[in-house]
Amino acid sequence: MFNVIIDDEYLINDEGTSEGTQIKYKKEGFWYKKDNRGHEGLCEYLASRFLSFTSLSKDEYIDYEEGTVNGSAGCRSRDFIKDNTTELITLYRLYRNETGSDLAKILAGLDDIEARAKHIISFVHSVCGIDITDYLQKIFTLDEIILNEDRHVNNLALLQNESGFFPAPIFDNGCSLLTCNQSVNRHLPISENVKRVTARPLSGSFSKTREYFGTGFSYDKDKVLAWLKTEPKSYERDVLMYQVENLY
Repeated sequence: MFNVIIDDEYLINDEGTSEGTQIKYKKEGFWYKKDNRGHEGLCEYLASRFLSFTSLSKDEYIDYEEGTVNGSAGCRSRDFIKDNTTELITLYRLYRNETGSDLAKILAGLDDIEARAKHIISFVHSVCGIDITDYLQKIFTLDEIILNEDRHVNNLALLQNESGFFPAPIFDNGCSLLTCNQSVNRHLPISENVKRVTARPLSGSFSKTREYFGTGFSYDKDKVLAWLKTEPKSYERDVLMYQVENLY
């Protein structure tokens, strides 16, 4: 775990479509985030460590480390944009730049998951010349496992350089594992609270999203559970254990 003090000169203003905005800093090759509504830093760490046990390659997701930022709990990750020739562009910003419209509102106005998925995949293909179906499949598989309720279109993103566009690594998984969900009742068993979480942005149902896209990666359940048993006890750890034990 890390412990840093960071001046406000490194503070980053982040506007988007998230339910709640974390305080973020960028300094010396690291992004830092303070917890906002729950134990987001712990969730980021657990999610990225979980992904290390999957069939995804290391460059397909961001590693997060839990720690403290200016005395508050949070997390950090290395800046994965290595040079000035590469730019991160979220699907929200890409859509706004190309159409002048709010992608989140456009998706909400479509009838069902199929229409929303086809709209966003078709749009990216027409503008960027790439198929993001596999990218979305992997992200939505993770989201079902960690119960990510904040997968808004500002943390679906592409990288752009002189070679063109390609999917960004999976990032921003902190609002998950029931840590921020206001409908969670800690007096109820995890099995009941799991039913209260709403998925985003293509459907309110994690299972319906997986049924449409399919499963994006595999993992060794026994190895994941063995690792989780070594982690300090927390509600978020227990939620991830429950999900791993009961999914797939």
